[in-house]
Amino acid sequence: MAIVSVIVGIVAIVLGIFGKDFYAADPLSGTGFKQRSSTWSGRLVFIVVGVAFVATGIQLLLNGG
Repeated sequence: MAIVSVIVGIVAIVLGIFGKDFYAADPLSGTGFKQRSSTWSGRLVFIVVGVAFVATGIQLLLNGG
């Protein structure tokens, strides 16, 4: 599970760096709205979440998980 977390984090970071179009989403239903979000905020969210996934995966690997 730790390796999957690291891979998901790396993919999120790459999408944050190279992504161009980001849209607002409804967290309860998981569907996107037609309203676009700013590029910098979309990149920031993807990169922060990616770093969190990578850090969690590395922590799980070091703890033997």
